[in-house]
Amino acid sequence: MSRPAIGITSYWTHARMSHWAMDAVVVGQGYIEGVRLAGGKPLILPADPHWADDPDDVLDGLDGILFVGGDDVAPEVYGSDRHPATGTRHERRDAAELGLARRAVERDLPMLGICRGFQLINVACGGTLEQHLADRIDVSPHRLDDSTYGMHDVVTEPGSRLREVAGERLRVHSHHHQGADRVGAGLVVSARAVDDDVIEALEHPARRFCVAVLWHPDAEPEGHGAPLFRALVSSAS
Repeated sequence: MSRPAIGITSYWTHARMSHWAMDAVVVGQGYIEGVRLAGGKPLILPADPHWADDPDDVLDGLDGILFVGGDDVAPEVYGSDRHPATGTRHERRDAAELGLARRAVERDLPMLGICRGFQLINVACGGTLEQHLADRIDVSPHRLDDSTYGMHDVVTEPGSRLREVAGERLRVHSHHHQGADRVGAGLVVSARAVDDDVIEALEHPARRFCVAVLWHPDAEPEGHGAPLFRALVSSAS
């Protein structure tokens, strides 16, 4: 039986490999392992600018899609002024992934968003982002420092797909400084942080599987992250 083909978005960044340094397409192994261990066929998607206008070019060959973490989504794409703490704009990646996300929602293609992927799906559905949560809360549980995950508890909403998949309460790895502000059309809140009520997950109840989490299941693809990867692959089967 053929494994479901799951597209995995990627960074477009400068990387060092042995003696070489070059611009490269990069994706964390946790995303790949999460899909593979769940029975899916992981396929890495570069930030192809063609997909901003013709996402069906690649979505026709996929059974599901995973939007991974990474740099901040540019506030210019959702009509907000830039906060001083917001990261450098990556127009190519934003354009390609927003094109893919909007069309994937229209097509009811199973999709999972992680961290930046959560933010991207919210923006794709017309939502906006709170650009720097540290302006109003202690973000250390969400991002201990620039290179270390925070750890905190989240509680899922009763009746949500996320609760069905992951349970009522779980302790998660987290690394973000932004969050959802206005929630996009069709999306509902499906989890919040226990300590500060930050929105930690969104889902689209009218779709087969459209779930976005602000935490990192890829940090434990064989542990707390496994149910989400399994749910994506199962929905894409």
